[in-house]
Amino acid sequence: MEININIVTTKEDYSDCLDIRKKVFIEEQNINEKLENDDSKVTAKYIIAKVALSSVGTARFRRTLTGIKLERFAVLKEYRNAGIGKELVLFLLKRFKNEKNIYLNSQKEVVNFYLKLGFKIVGDIFYEANIPHYKMKFIS
Repeated sequence: MEININIVTTKEDYSDCLDIRKKVFIEEQNINEKLENDDSKVTAKYIIAKVALSSVGTARFRRTLTGIKLERFAVLKEYRNAGIGKELVLFLLKRFKNEKNIYLNSQKEVVNFYLKLGFKIVGDIFYEANIPHYKMKFIS
């Protein structure tokens, strides 16, 4: 399976990103739609993963006062465990290879996924949208 990842540059791809997030976060995880739909409140860029021209995964990133924050990683259920999430993370790590502080907030359930990719837990557990999370920092 060939996975193609690109920065989102079209309205169609952006709409696909939102659709993927809706399926994963709102429908599967029951996250409140108002919490999930914060795109108008942040300035972020998006990436999209495609398999055979179908949009199957997404993430976004933004510069904050403390570094580059990676966010909203989502892969459609039927494409999970196919390496798409890993490719999304690696795409962003390659893009920001010269950055000193790359971090994310990981749901507790997927912390081990990020540990395998070079992230380390920083601080104590906290809750976002009633889901336990850990802040994680990339250690190159």
